[in-house]
Amino acid sequence: MRRRRMEPEVEKDNSERWLLTYSDMITLLLALFIIMYGMSNIDSMKVKEMSQGLEKALNHTNQVNSSNTGDSGNFAPADNLDNVYLALKAYIADHNMGEMIDVSSSGSAVTIHLKDAMLFRPDTAVLLPESKPVIQEISSSLEAIYGDIKHITITGNTADLGHYDAANEADSWQLSVDRAVVVLNEMTSMGLEASKMSIEGNSHYNPIASNDTEEGRAKNRRVEITITGRAN
Repeated sequence: MRRRRMEPEVEKDNSERWLLTYSDMITLLLALFIIMYGMSNIDSMKVKEMSQGLEKALNHTNQVNSSNTGDSGNFAPADNLDNVYLALKAYIADHNMGEMIDVSSSGSAVTIHLKDAMLFRPDTAVLLPESKPVIQEISSSLEAIYGDIKHITITGNTADLGHYDAANEADSWQLSVDRAVVVLNEMTSMGLEASKMSIEGNSHYNPIASNDTEEGRAKNRRVEITITGRAN
């Protein structure tokens, strides 16, 4: 019996099998590259987000530290207090109220000086109708950053008229306190939390100008609103 020779067919099958292996390898490599490319895009986005977050945090810290003068518990983000300061300055300028309102910033606090002539009827703690939009503007500016505010102090001040008898002294103290309370009540009625607010009355014992002239006494009759920030 003659034997059939199978070797050529076996060699043909072996010679084509590497093509299948090569094709599978190329497919796997392509899939791997697609996966790696997708992962690299996600990672780059994460890195970008982290970088932006870190930059924001560092800028925020630098702004706060640059305004820190020692008491770390009295500082809010500097940009927030600056925004309040700038917003109020713009409001004062737009309404030509520079003679009646002044605002100053020390970096760690913003202080608003309101002359009593634009707030109250003479020698009373009764608010003038035209003063309410001003208090509303102040309240709205503070409400926007209320989470960063540590405390708001409202201080009433009167002028020294040279009358130091007991009755006049008592009236001066009472008027300074009453005016601070009225402003506080007005601000809380506009949405600010009373838990972050307090009042003070200085009577005529904290002048910012001479009491020898009517102009100086007008400057001393004032209500001050001082805003300090919470620790970060």
